[in-house]
Amino acid sequence: MLLICICINYLCAVGKAIRNTTHGIGMAILRQPETMAPRRIARAARGRGHGAEPVVTAGDLYDRDGDAPSRTLKGDHRRSEGLLRGRSGVMRLRDGLSVHFSDAEDLKDFVVERDCAPNLGVKIFLEGAVEATVGGVRVPMPEKAETGWQPIGCIFAQSRTERFVRRTRKGVHVRKVSIAITPEWLEAGAADNGFDLEKIRRFASCHLAWRTWRPSNRAISMAEQIINPPDQPLLLSGLYLESRVLALIAEAFEQILSVAPGADDARLRPQDRKRLQRVEEWLSANNEGPVSADRLASDVGSSTNTLQRLFQAAYGMSVYSYIRLWKLKQARQALENGGVSIAEAAYLAGYTSPANFATAFKRQFGLSPRDVQVAL
Repeated sequence: MLLICICINYLCAVGKAIRNTTHGIGMAILRQPETMAPRRIARAARGRGHGAEPVVTAGDLYDRDGDAPSRTLKGDHRRSEGLLRGRSGVMRLRDGLSVHFSDAEDLKDFVVERDCAPNLGVKIFLEGAVEATVGGVRVPMPEKAETGWQPIGCIFAQSRTERFVRRTRKGVHVRKVSIAITPEWLEAGAADNGFDLEKIRRFASCHLAWRTWRPSNRAISMAEQIINPPDQPLLLSGLYLESRVLALIAEAFEQILSVAPGADDARLRPQDRKRLQRVEEWLSANNEGPVSADRLASDVGSSTNTLQRLFQAAYGMSVYSYIRLWKLKQARQALENGGVSIAEAAYLAGYTSPANFATAFKRQFGLSPRDVQVAL
C-alpha cells in the first residue's frame, strides 16, 4: 500500500521528469545518482561498438570526470582503450529516486572510485560478480553454481557519504539493477500518506548495514524488464520503468517490515546484526524442507542457546517461530509467483502434510493457500 500510494501521489511528476528522457545506451555505470540529469544517459560510444553493442573507452570516463570530480579512474589507460562493452543506463524517475541498470562485459581490469552520497540502495544482481565496497564494506554479490548464476537481492543502508570502490576483472559480464532512494523520497511518501516508516528509518540509520535475500521469480522478471524495456513513447517508458522499480522496492522493504516483526536493529550490537544476516543468508540458501534450530545454529557458527537469546531480543520470538514464519512467507511468495502446487509449497515451508500446511497458512495470513492462487 505504501508504494502504491507513493506512486499515485507522484504520478504527475513522472511526466515532467521523462519529458527530458532520451532512449539509448549509456556509460552510466559509474555516474552518481545525485548528479545525473533526469534522463536516460545517451549512447556513450556511438560507432565504436561491435555490432549492436557499444564500447565505453577510458576517454569516455576521463571526459566525464569534470561532471563528477569525486570519481577517479585508476591506472594508466589510453584514451582509446575500451573498458566496457554492452548496455547500461541510468534514469532519475523523480527527485530522490533513480535506477541504474547494466548488461555489460568488462574488457579490461580497472578500478574506479567515487564518493557515494547517503542513500538506501536496493540491488538485484542477476549475473556476474565484481569486487565492490562502500566505506570498506563489501557489497554482496551472486554466486555461480553448476546450474549457473544464483540471483541475489540486497538492501544496503548508507547514512553518510562514503567512498565507493569497484574493481573489475576482464571477461566478467555483469547484469544488475541498482535503485537509489534518498531519505527525502521516503519521508515525502510517509508525510503525504501518513505511513509509519519507523522500522525502515531504523534500518536506514544503521550505517553500512545490509540484508540479502533470494529474489522471487517476479522480482527477477521485473529486473529483466528494466534491463530490456520495450520500445515505447517517452511517457509510457517512464511509467513502465517506475512501476517495476516500485515493485522491487516493495519486495526489498518486505525483508525489513514483515519477515522479522519486532526486530530493533538499532539496538543490536554490530556482531549481533552480522549473526542475524548470516541466519537470513543461510535460510535463503536452504529454503527447501524442514529446518531445525540446532542445525541452523550449528551452520551459522553459534550455539542454540545463544541464537535463542538473540532472536528473543531482536524479534521477540523463538528461533523455531522465526523459521516457521520465514518459511511460510517463502511458501506464500512461491504460490503468488506461480509454478508450484500446494503440495510443493507445503514442502518448501517444511510440512509433510499439505492439510497441516493449509491450516498453519490460514492461521498466519487469514487466507488459504488456494485463496492465494485463485486471487492471482
